[in-house]
Amino acid sequence: MEPAVEELVAAWFAGDHCLFEACTEQPEHAWGAVLALLQHELSPDDLALLAAGPLETLLGSHGAAFIGRVEDRGASDPRFNHLLGGVWQGGMPDAVWQRVRAARKEAW
Repeated sequence: MEPAVEELVAAWFAGDHCLFEACTEQPEHAWGAVLALLQHELSPDDLALLAAGPLETLLGSHGAAFIGRVEDRGASDPRFNHLLGGVWQGGMPDAVWQRVRAARKEAW
């Protein structure tokens, strides 16, 4: 992991479950952190926080730039697809939200 991603992962485990600034200002680092966090054993509560926090914020702020990656990852990674089930529309544009809904196999 690159240093910025490592710092975001460390911040997550230290209690910063939002990672809001990274999701809005450093989207590539936020994306890397979401993927890195998903490699850890997370509780159902942590998965819910990851979905409705960083991933949802990232897609709300930069959905058009990331939706292709989200679709690809959701199709190839069952754990990521499960994570998509916990994402809500929030501030996501309707077009991005429709693609998220189509990509996920389940909603919580």
